[in-house]
Amino acid sequence: MRFFKTFFSLTLLVVGLGVGAWQSIQGSTSTSPVILWLLLGLLATQTVVLFFRGDFNWSKTLTNSNPNSVNAYADGYLTTDENSPTEWILEELAGGVITVSGDGAIIYLNKSAEVLIGYTHEEVVGKNIYDIVHIEDAQSKAIVPRVMEVHKAHPQHLLQFGQVKLTPKVGEARYVELHTTHLHDPANTLVFIFRDVTADRKVINRLYQQASHDALTGLMNRRSFEEYLEQVAHDESGILKTHVLVSIDLDNFKIVNDTCGHQAGDELLKQVAHIFQRFVRQTDKVARMGGDEFAIFLENCALEKARAIMDSILIELRNFRFSWEGKIFTVTGSIGLVEFIPAPELTLKTLFADADKACYTAKALGRNQTFAHLNSEEVYQSEQRHTDWSKVLEKALENDRFILFVQPIMPLQGTMQFPYHQYEVLLRLPFRKHLLSPGSFLPAADRLDMMTRIDRWIIRQVLEMITTNNLRSKEGIEPRLMINLSSQAVQDPDLFAFIHAEINKHNVNPSLLCFEIAESVAIANFVQTKRLMKSLHTLGCHLVLDDFGSGFSSLNYVRDLPLSYLKIDGNFVHNLVSNPVDAAMIKAVHEVGQVMNLHTIAELVEDAETLERLRGIGVDFAQGEAVSF
Repeated sequence: MRFFKTFFSLTLLVVGLGVGAWQSIQGSTSTSPVILWLLLGLLATQTVVLFFRGDFNWSKTLTNSNPNSVNAYADGYLTTDENSPTEWILEELAGGVITVSGDGAIIYLNKSAEVLIGYTHEEVVGKNIYDIVHIEDAQSKAIVPRVMEVHKAHPQHLLQFGQVKLTPKVGEARYVELHTTHLHDPANTLVFIFRDVTADRKVINRLYQQASHDALTGLMNRRSFEEYLEQVAHDESGILKTHVLVSIDLDNFKIVNDTCGHQAGDELLKQVAHIFQRFVRQTDKVARMGGDEFAIFLENCALEKARAIMDSILIELRNFRFSWEGKIFTVTGSIGLVEFIPAPELTLKTLFADADKACYTAKALGRNQTFAHLNSEEVYQSEQRHTDWSKVLEKALENDRFILFVQPIMPLQGTMQFPYHQYEVLLRLPFRKHLLSPGSFLPAADRLDMMTRIDRWIIRQVLEMITTNNLRSKEGIEPRLMINLSSQAVQDPDLFAFIHAEINKHNVNPSLLCFEIAESVAIANFVQTKRLMKSLHTLGCHLVLDDFGSGFSSLNYVRDLPLSYLKIDGNFVHNLVSNPVDAAMIKAVHEVGQVMNLHTIAELVEDAETLERLRGIGVDFAQGEAVSF
């Protein structure tokens, strides 16, 4: 008997479902829409399942059910309890469900919705949905008011929102997919259906990270870097911007790999990648292209600014020491730059080819330097890369082909009355339509043991420059010129005699000369450095310890040297504004100088903000692009 009753009930439900669906399809408005019939169909399906499981008891269901369970329409909308079959089905199929009346009052929410918004059914029923459910789109605009307005104007519209942010009563925001629909019932009910996609979003982000970034270093990989560069290179916004593509190849990386194994090589790559990220701007992109090759995209950046950024990276690489199982390695890089403006005809193949050629040229010129590509005719071909530097440098010395420039060193403290205009002497070499910086040819000169001869050439030229009074100001203020001495010059036992003879020959006041010796050179050759400095000091010359601060172990030696200046390592100065640690280092160096009664000079000062920060710290002098008399 129970079987026939149940079968009859199911038959009525199925027939009702079919009729309702047919009328809805035909456009009838007198019968509830498809959603209502689908719910009843789901109930019928659950009834069949329970019946065949053998635990369905019709009379028990009727007598023991909660009076609020699903058995009828009440006040024009459907009510359920948590034990009803329909509630269980809604939980499984729909996720979070909230129904509201036409004026926004919350009628019902299921358990999933309670978990998502942080309220219980009892807390929110009858309250306005605007006050309870907070959902925002990607532009942080509230979605619920828009949904209510659209459904009032167009009740037939079904709305869908993919991955919008839902902020619960307490806890972290969640990301959900939102679907809304309108029930054409007496209460004019609006249904919100949520599906929590927070976990999916995290998985997708993780997959994207894995697909777009290098697994070892965490930098962008070649594919994602090229995709980004492709978009920028063909930017058609009409805004004229200059960008720089940088190609970097680590010098002698193979030595680390061969000596200590691939695990050591991998660790070196990770540490070098961190250096690159630390020294570029936030808007720049850094990528590992493969092996020990890296690329950097400097967005909206002029070539000279790019040079300065890359020079700071080179300085950091020179100071960096890689340690592995008791072995210490120095690391340098060859860097090629190519400047470009977005254009429709520009191709990635051309950009990367030009950047790579510039990188190869930097490597051929002696490594540990930057080289900028200007145009295809000026980039050296492969057969021209093996330059005979001994001949080039020999001719430059014989024919006075080197060129000297001076860079001003400006006093920062207004109360300082200084009797000289100070300049650092900079060396350049004209070569194949380029003006090479010292990093391009001095490493070769060092290998060829030609540095002492070059230093002597510079000293002679500087003394002649002082004799001709070319740098004397209109007010009659004399120049004090700072000359860099190499490691080979410091070790030359005859250098002091040469300097003394040249000063007498040109009849120059020795106090106009100031000799710079790098901190690393002074420490490595301390006995020779101390002897030479004391001799020059006795003669009346002044002395500078250059790049001071890169290794504070030198503090033990500074007191034994007759110095007049400490020149602060430009690596700290470059990041003074953005890095509080570097600011503290500069302050510490300046305090050491004050205690020892030495003037401090900050080099690589590139902007007014850095200049003001140095002035605030109390640094005495500044040198760099932002400085002029």
